[in-house]
Amino acid sequence: MIYCNAKLNLYLKVVGKREDGYHLLNMINVPISIYDRMEIDIKEGEGRLIQKFEPPVNCIPEKTTIYRAFQIMKKFLPEDINIVVNIEKVIPEGSGLGGGSSDSAFFIKKLAEVFKIEIDNNLIFKIANQVGADVPFFIFNKPAYLEGIGEMVYPYKSFPALNFLVIKPDFSINTGWAYSNVRDFSLPNDTFKQDYIKAEDIFRYMENDLEKIAEGKFFEIKKIKNFLYNNDAKKAMMTGSGSAVFGIFEKEDVIKDVFLEAKKTFPEYKIFKAHTIGA
Repeated sequence: MIYCNAKLNLYLKVVGKREDGYHLLNMINVPISIYDRMEIDIKEGEGRLIQKFEPPVNCIPEKTTIYRAFQIMKKFLPEDINIVVNIEKVIPEGSGLGGGSSDSAFFIKKLAEVFKIEIDNNLIFKIANQVGADVPFFIFNKPAYLEGIGEMVYPYKSFPALNFLVIKPDFSINTGWAYSNVRDFSLPNDTFKQDYIKAEDIFRYMENDLEKIAEGKFFEIKKIKNFLYNNDAKKAMMTGSGSAVFGIFEKEDVIKDVFLEAKKTFPEYKIFKAHTIGA
């Protein structure tokens, strides 16, 4: 069994746009303890990929990140095999938690391990452009500062242990829509490109340029943030392009009570307790 974890963006600034439409970002990403579960079975065959998702995903097989990853890795693989991938989805789709990117990254890493494929910088760049901009982060899967479209990953040598409550409302936010509504770019800031970062610096500078865009259309984002702050969250913010919102809590035992209160307040929402991993 392969456990494919989610991520949170603790800092996301849109600093420009490439000619091909991809936006340039400064980010701090952290892996967290919410997991999809994946099994990969390699059999004799004719070079096919067979995907099974439970529950089913809202995507045709040829459009999944797993399929796009398979297309890149195919040239390194024997032609007489089929790869069967079974994924139990726990990370919600359209949440900003990176579930599809994580699944494809762990798929790539498993194939690289089995078939002795080197994942060099050229392959990472290709993965970012053809599979998904979040995928390189999950290749490293450590708290990191990121630049470019997400392909430039600088893992931290030390990162604080943080406890989260993550709330995914009963709607998703289209990533393309969120980025298409960015009107002004932030100034690039590589202050966080260093070996270490302190919790107080994270709390002081946490910001997501896409959050105000989402709040303008989806009032529930602000409602969830207010709930988290009213229940003693140190900080609360939307992750990625949404729609999931998270709160950071100083003590893990506090989260247990807030988790129960959140279940009562938002009975239709998906709610998770989580902590940093890979630090």
